[in-house]
Amino acid sequence: MKHDFSLMNTKAFANLKGSGGNIWEVFEVLDDARRAIFRDTVFGYFIDVPRLQGDVLLFHKMFLHQIRPDPVLSPDRIKRLYFRVGNTKMVYGPEEFCLITGFNFGEYQKNIGRKGSEKLISSKKRCLLRERLFPDHTNSSVKIGDLKSLILNQTFLALDDLDAVRVCLIYILCECFLGKEVNDRVPQDWFYLAENLDLWNSFAWDSYLWDFTYVDLEDTWNKIHHYLSLPECGQTLKYSVSGFTAPIRIWIYEMIPAIRACGFASRKNKDLPRMKRWSGTKKLKLVDVNKI
Repeated sequence: MKHDFSLMNTKAFANLKGSGGNIWEVFEVLDDARRAIFRDTVFGYFIDVPRLQGDVLLFHKMFLHQIRPDPVLSPDRIKRLYFRVGNTKMVYGPEEFCLITGFNFGEYQKNIGRKGSEKLISSKKRCLLRERLFPDHTNSSVKIGDLKSLILNQTFLALDDLDAVRVCLIYILCECFLGKEVNDRVPQDWFYLAENLDLWNSFAWDSYLWDFTYVDLEDTWNKIHHYLSLPECGQTLKYSVSGFTAPIRIWIYEMIPAIRACGFASRKNKDLPRMKRWSGTKKLKLVDVNKI
């Protein structure tokens, strides 16, 4: 089943919360010593990734071509997203996500980062990292905005270098990858995990981020379908997508030659992971997207 996008009003606004666009404001406050420490972490290669743009219109246009059996399950029972552009069927799944991000796939505790999981993770241990970073907060009261305020505040300079990198990792995960907002609380699981950078670096981030992101990406079909069924269809469609949406932008660059031919994206190198290869050369406008 695919949308009849010929009926779709061309005006749409999609808020891609986890597009990764804010990651560079973190890098700008890291001195050379802290950059070196950060570069050695699992998220470290993002220092070399060209600045990401949301490319919201391109994302929206692609999802007008989403085809969705219900439920979307491949023969191996792995959830993937399916698209049909012209006569070409395209698949975006965990394999593509992994090749683009380069993080680890594997097993992880499924309720990690969710409300109530702290009791299982912490075993009632003190959350020492949280106590050092936010001594005036409880384990469950730190918000995403608190992380950002600390990073952009002068007190950040007085932190131990490792702790400074730890708070950056947690912020990048929550805001830039998961798309959490400033008033959302930071699960204390991430403080426990970041306390041990070896555990943080070996965690199955690809599996976790794919599972988290897939839910909202797949639901984009529902959001557009619901809009098309409304009597007031014709007004501007507005919807939000959480999760790490930057990799699917890279995948679209790779799958749609017209984007490259029109000069809206260019491949800079053949580096791995593939997130490092691509750069959006100019911001797409609606008239441009409709030509692709």
